[in-house]
Amino acid sequence: MATPPFNFDRMVTAFEALTWSSPLREGGRLPDTAPFLAAMSEVALLFDQLGAGFSFVRKDITSKVAVLAAHLRAAPDTYASLQRGVEAEVAAGTAAVTSPPSAARTLLRLMWATKFLAVLMAELGEAYRPGSTKTLRDATAKAYGEALKEHHSWVVAKGVSAALLLLPSKEVFLDKVGVDLARRDELLRRVDAVFGPLVVDCYGFYEQHKLLGLP
Repeated sequence: MATPPFNFDRMVTAFEALTWSSPLREGGRLPDTAPFLAAMSEVALLFDQLGAGFSFVRKDITSKVAVLAAHLRAAPDTYASLQRGVEAEVAAGTAAVTSPPSAARTLLRLMWATKFLAVLMAELGEAYRPGSTKTLRDATAKAYGEALKEHHSWVVAKGVSAALLLLPSKEVFLDKVGVDLARRDELLRRVDAVFGPLVVDCYGFYEQHKLLGLP
């Protein structure tokens, strides 16, 4: 089956459809698995729009989505909720297992991608303000530096630096991802409304449980 083209509205809608079995509480929470995996599959397609230099991120997201989907198939009662699954691994002492990779470790890698996207969209929101000289390259560089760079080798980081030079203008990028100029501000507001709380909740949960340093 052919890979569907990226659609910005579809990605935002997928994240707006996230569900949470656990109530909101101090220290964060994690979403339910199936809708989160569907949303992350849309994120993977977005990285194609940033050029070949970011294709490795798309492949990584796709592989991590497959790992979590396998956990869900193997133990649906436990992994229907990411929070329930990660808490079960913490209790069993398996959260740091790398082979086969635990759900806790795998989700952490997907959290890096959600943080990248949250920062990127916040930066683009500023870039599209009247009079701003901020470019797509500026926005992407900041997002990469805040969310992904520390997790990559020097060689990968150098490759990303080169890829940044090939990014299109911010206007061309919006056209590539199918954002109509008339709906630009609306879509960016919707992105901020969903990604900001998601990143805060997920990172808060992992920080509370001391999982941010998983190998």
